[in-house]
Amino acid sequence: MTSVQALDIPTYLKIHVEPDPVGIGQAAYISAFMTKPTASSGMGSTGDMYTGITIQITDPDGKVTTMGPYTADSTGGVGGLSFTPDKLGNYTLKAFYPGQNLTKSASSFFGPGIDYSHVRELPSESEPEILTVQEEQIPQFQSAPLPTEYWSRPINAQNYGWGDLGGSWYGLGVPAFATTGMYDATGNFNPYSKAPNTAHIAWVKPTAFGGQVGGPIPSDQESQFTSSSILINYFEPIILDGVIYYGEMAGINSQVVSWKAVDLRTGETLWETAPGITANASTVSFEKLRMGQNLKFHSMQEYGTTSFLYSIVGGGMFGGAATYRLYEPSTGAYMGVIYNVTTDSAYIMDTDPTHENVGTLFGYFTSGGNLSCWNSTLCMGGGTLASEILRPSTVLNFTKGIQWTVKLPNTLAGNTISLSIAARTPDVILLRQAPNLVTQTSAGYSIDCGIDAHTGAILWGPRNQTLPLYGDMSLLNAKQGVYILHNKDTHELYGYSLNTGDKLWGPTKLPGTALSTLTVAGDIAYGNAYVWDFGGYVSAVNINTGVINWTYVPRSAGYNTPYGIYPIWVFGSQSIADGKLFLSESHMYNPPLFPGAQRLALNCTDGSLVWSINSFSGRCPGAVADGYLVEWNGYDNQIYTFGKGQTAITASIQNDVLSEGNTVLIKGMVTDNSPGTKDADRTARFPDGVPAVSDESMSPFMEYVYMQQAKPTNTTGVLVTLAVIDSNNNYRQIGTITTDAAGYYSFPWTPDITGAYTVIAQFGGSESYWPSTTQTSFIVNSASATATPQPTTTPSMTDSYFLPSIIGIALLIVVCFAVTILLLRKRP
Repeated sequence: MTSVQALDIPTYLKIHVEPDPVGIGQAAYISAFMTKPTASSGMGSTGDMYTGITIQITDPDGKVTTMGPYTADSTGGVGGLSFTPDKLGNYTLKAFYPGQNLTKSASSFFGPGIDYSHVRELPSESEPEILTVQEEQIPQFQSAPLPTEYWSRPINAQNYGWGDLGGSWYGLGVPAFATTGMYDATGNFNPYSKAPNTAHIAWVKPTAFGGQVGGPIPSDQESQFTSSSILINYFEPIILDGVIYYGEMAGINSQVVSWKAVDLRTGETLWETAPGITANASTVSFEKLRMGQNLKFHSMQEYGTTSFLYSIVGGGMFGGAATYRLYEPSTGAYMGVIYNVTTDSAYIMDTDPTHENVGTLFGYFTSGGNLSCWNSTLCMGGGTLASEILRPSTVLNFTKGIQWTVKLPNTLAGNTISLSIAARTPDVILLRQAPNLVTQTSAGYSIDCGIDAHTGAILWGPRNQTLPLYGDMSLLNAKQGVYILHNKDTHELYGYSLNTGDKLWGPTKLPGTALSTLTVAGDIAYGNAYVWDFGGYVSAVNINTGVINWTYVPRSAGYNTPYGIYPIWVFGSQSIADGKLFLSESHMYNPPLFPGAQRLALNCTDGSLVWSINSFSGRCPGAVADGYLVEWNGYDNQIYTFGKGQTAITASIQNDVLSEGNTVLIKGMVTDNSPGTKDADRTARFPDGVPAVSDESMSPFMEYVYMQQAKPTNTTGVLVTLAVIDSNNNYRQIGTITTDAAGYYSFPWTPDITGAYTVIAQFGGSESYWPSTTQTSFIVNSASATATPQPTTTPSMTDSYFLPSIIGIALLIVVCFAVTILLLRKRP
């Protein structure tokens, strides 16, 4: 350590206020700063900071207000201050610094540290800054209005309001028998994305051979190309920034042969690569996509959001410690590795907008009687959150990201207990021990405990919760301050507070049949617990009272299924977004692959059916992002993407020049211009284009267009509005017409004035389609002028004889001339 000699260093304090001028009652923002940091100030807020900075504000009447004292940051500045002037006129602002003796040393890149304890920073004050306050208000920036047309990424950085349209599906949780695909550790509720209101299909993409095979393989309900196995995961979706990431499976060996990045809107493959840098056939070391992340990072050096794509190697039930690898999502380029992943738990993303690093992933795990919290940003910083740049080292240790570790309670009333994680939520980690007398037979109690997810402190418990003796009790879901237990034997629910452990309500008897007790699942959103079962029933239960708000009753399946109804599958195959609950009528393990199953979209408020479409998709959840729903359909092993589609409208006039008083026929077509309509199958079957149809006709029509189902006979079209701009430059609507089932329309109209017309044909859009417009033109000429009638003169008797004689003589001359010409031609 070297020491700097005693020095008195002059300082230069500045002040700035904006906007200037400012409207009365509007905020004015202040920053005060030195021309340079203290002598000992270093990177990451090390060394001394300027302290005791104050700001004096003198209003137009001479009243003085003092703000502060403040401590500057490592650059020597104080920012983020504001005040609201309430008087018209000039305000005077001035900053003051009292000076200080430095007490800290600073590190050096080129040698030993430097001791600055003999250095004094001298006092200073700024020049006065004058702020003019006026009556007129200063306008604030207005983000572009939300789109009423088709939109795509990237979203312009100035379009702040558009952020509500975007959203990702991070795959932070793991459905049964999968590696990724759930939204997060709490379930499949995405509160940040819109979701489709109809079954309109944007595009499809095969993942493997699918559907019926052909001879000599029988065509029945159990001989299709395999599609409902728990071993083959044809599609485990991660959606990040408008791109779908998934691993392509190599059929029955259940291994990923490539990673694909596919544009969410178009289905276009953006890049495809071997599965990571460890691609090989080894089950243990095979690399699979694990999850995605968007991380907001702000430091002195940089700010903004960065995306990461994680893969996993090893781990699992028998794989020991796992390894994560990081990839750059837009290119698939390798970035680094995280070794010694203690547990591949489901993760929770920090979504609090007031936090510094929104998007940080938190993982919770138990080991050796301890509960630990892992912080992804801490790990990437090599064990510090003070890093100035977000450049993860190529080699990271998972343990560097452990934010805290606490010892688990291990006794209750003198008895040894063994708690484990039952549920992870953003605020509370639920620990439970639920003894059974024999398998699936409750001992009549559980021991529950709530841990603060932010600090690890015990919020309540451990406490003994009385349960039905011999009941088959399981945790249904935990979220939004409540955890809910389900008794399989009696099909009843019990609600408990996550914040106190108190019982809130129960038992609540759920509606259903005998089939309902076979399998049950649930998720929490919008203050309701949504519970569905193998009997096909869906109920919405108020999480605070246990009252059943609504129940969806299954439809009859007749002989189509072995159950008489269409069962709803569990295994985390649900998704919730934009006020809709998406569920799959299906099952797994055993045949049959029964016909007629549907993907259901239920209204979360009242349980009504918003839409449904032919689908057997119990293998994985439907991922929701950017207004699209992406699911995998076991009937043909294809990815289906639902969402609003682009359209095209045409307008033509065969005779575009007409006379006054005539009628013009305007005709055209409205077509679905979605990417899926450009596939070879669709262009061959619909050479004029796939017609746009009404929302009410959407599901059966999409099944016909994309799923080889029967062509519906009651399809209706969409509404077209026709308008003209006439020769006087007046705009007027001339009519509306609905297209037919083929997408065509025709509209006769008689112009009322002469001159040139512009015809505007517009389809205004619907829940299924974005709008489109086109125009054409014609001209109306004035009618031809009519000749003035002249009086008729009656010929005299002499003329009656004389005129025919003259005509006869003329004809005789012509005949003689013709004979003469003929004789001349015959001469040799």
